[in-house]
Amino acid sequence: MRNILVFFGGKSVEHDVSIITGVLTLNSLDKALYNPIPVYVDKEGKWLSGEELFDIGNFKKKEFKKLKKVTLIAGDNSLYYVNKNRLKKGEIIYASINCMHGLNGEDGALIGALKMSGIAFASPDIFGSSLSIDKDYTKIFLSGIGVDKLPYVRILRSNYYEKKETAIRLVERKFSYPVIVKPANLGSSIGISTAKNKLELLSALDGAFLYDDKVIVEKELVGFKEINCGAYKLKDKIIVSECEEPITKNEILSFNDKYLGYKTGSNKKFPADIPIDVRNKIQQVTEKIYRKADFNGVIRIDYILFDGKIYVNEINTVPGSLAYYLFVDTIKDFSLFLTSLIEEGVKKHREYINRKFLYSSNILNGFGNKGSKLKKVDKN
Repeated sequence: MRNILVFFGGKSVEHDVSIITGVLTLNSLDKALYNPIPVYVDKEGKWLSGEELFDIGNFKKKEFKKLKKVTLIAGDNSLYYVNKNRLKKGEIIYASINCMHGLNGEDGALIGALKMSGIAFASPDIFGSSLSIDKDYTKIFLSGIGVDKLPYVRILRSNYYEKKETAIRLVERKFSYPVIVKPANLGSSIGISTAKNKLELLSALDGAFLYDDKVIVEKELVGFKEINCGAYKLKDKIIVSECEEPITKNEILSFNDKYLGYKTGSNKKFPADIPIDVRNKIQQVTEKIYRKADFNGVIRIDYILFDGKIYVNEINTVPGSLAYYLFVDTIKDFSLFLTSLIEEGVKKHREYINRKFLYSSNILNGFGNKGSKLKKVDKN
């Protein structure tokens, strides 16, 4: 049986959302093909595994009695169990799926660990993950490939607390109030707030800097639409989803709008209520971004329609529930979807490990005989 690690949880403000994605994924994998192994990363960052993690009810009750601490080792594609500071080698891993939203998971950190261990992953690679988690770098990338994004001001915590007035002037020169303040590296609308004057802007910045060391400020828009569109790769072809329109009565799409409403489907229109030419353009841009960033796995791109233009708002490399609802209607179809993601990830991993990594040289021969120590450094 092919062992699949499913990572979820994490030391992140999106911890609870990640549990939903992870448990759904664990229970949806095709058990005839794969043996799913949960790796739950708790709020302190410990890696835990066990059968209790398949039941989301245990997370509500916080009753875990038989979980085992686990880890990975660089250069070894096995899962290791930790017992009294000793390691016991466990299952050899065929592939993994990243269901960890936010920092320490979606930002490429987990993918780096998997890559060092030689484990295939059915998720975007390090570059695409680290690029997409940071709203500032995302905007720089979008400008480079000729895709529209909203104007913004970047503020660093290190500069802000030394020169608050300078930061406020930068914002006020660029935009009139109201403005919207966002932590650069967070998702799920956490830490986001609006400001209608200078005092509210100071408060919003202070609040955002509790979560991040970099913040972006944009003009708050009125009368815009949010549209989501997903993509994944199947046999080297990029599959782009239909467009979805989230619905909210609030000024900004809230955490509750994004997640609680999906129980009933009351907070979205699918397909989105937009003209066919706008839909086609969004799908074309989605495919372009996926290709240019060399993504693999599934992503979801969030757009803003305003004043007749299409703007990319952000890119999600671990979207909620892996954005399966954009591609399939049933859990059975989600199982097939996961199989496609896994096998595509394994294919890419095999291509990666078949590269030539080493280069033979005689450079060390010039640094003395056996037993000698390098004491001098050529400053040139």
